[in-house]
Amino acid sequence: MRIGIFFHRFDDGGAEKTTVRLANELAKRGHAVTIAVRYDRGPARALVSSAVRVVDMKLPEKGKLVKNIRNVRILKGMMGSGDYDVLMAVTSEMAEVAAVSCAFGGKKIPLVCVLHSTLSVEQTSFRALRHMLHGFFDRQYDRVIAVSEAVRLDYLKSCGAEPGKAVTIYNPLVDERVMRLSGIRPDHPWLVPDRTFRTLLMVGRLSYPKNHALMFRVLKKLLREGDYRLVLLGEGELREELETLAEDMGIRAQVDFAGYTDNPFGYMAYCDCLVLSSHYEGLPSVLVEGLACAGTIVSVDCPSGPAEILEGDTYGVLVKSGDEKALKEGILEALQRRTDPELLRRRSEDFSVSGSVDRYESVLLQTVEDFRKGRT
Repeated sequence: MRIGIFFHRFDDGGAEKTTVRLANELAKRGHAVTIAVRYDRGPARALVSSAVRVVDMKLPEKGKLVKNIRNVRILKGMMGSGDYDVLMAVTSEMAEVAAVSCAFGGKKIPLVCVLHSTLSVEQTSFRALRHMLHGFFDRQYDRVIAVSEAVRLDYLKSCGAEPGKAVTIYNPLVDERVMRLSGIRPDHPWLVPDRTFRTLLMVGRLSYPKNHALMFRVLKKLLREGDYRLVLLGEGELREELETLAEDMGIRAQVDFAGYTDNPFGYMAYCDCLVLSSHYEGLPSVLVEGLACAGTIVSVDCPSGPAEILEGDTYGVLVKSGDEKALKEGILEALQRRTDPELLRRRSEDFSVSGSVDRYESVLLQTVEDFRKGRT
């Protein structure tokens, strides 16, 4: 197959990194894969295989209307060029831009929307208008791939789509590389073997959905009872704001903004507790990767994904979303737990790279076949 994949840029978020991993694996299996991005930059760019072609749209950073008009034109050209058998648009915002291209350009290849978060609670630009247009966008998609069952069900309800339109495929997350890198202890002063304090970890973009402010409030409460440190892996638009918040709360010395790392898995394996405090997710990669690293995990029960991954409290501690007291108590409970590492690793294998790519191949091939039958 000749597969086009469209997304924003190569950020260090879960959607971007798992999409690059998927592209690399599809190319390894002999498919001609092209990634088209609005801006050809970001930490995940270094992860792209030389077998994957990258197209830089070079869109302007400012001016949403002008940027989206140019984006629609470029996608219209791509989808009518005859160079692709299918286009996958990753995240709802990018898929909606691609849907407009289809509506005004005439569809010559199928469009697949890949949803990485819960549509009904996403905080995006022009949110009210886009919610009104859910049905219109849905009619342009030939297939919707949701990264969790909860995301799929939310999509069907939000768009009034036919049940068969959307399928669930877990992200390609766990392979030998994750296991290998988890055995490497990071060179970080808060992860030394004989430390006398507890080191908590958050991994993800420094952005609104991750709700770092909740974790800061919880950390301040924990510091009244003991010595705790918080490491934040990732970059994002809220870094300066969060640094100021930590300073104002008097916890700046206990929070390390460690930035991007090529090996977050070592941090997951050697920290005392991996925490997720998000407002919303889709299928939080960090929880699956934490299981593969046999880490101690605490997560809020936000929409969507944590309850599905952890199967309630089976593989970690799941607490009420947005509740400071519940999250604090969950962390204290998790630090006292002793869970079988092999049990956690076995659960993570349900999110293997090979199994996910098998499913993507099957769904994309069927989508292309169905589209071609419909045109004859």
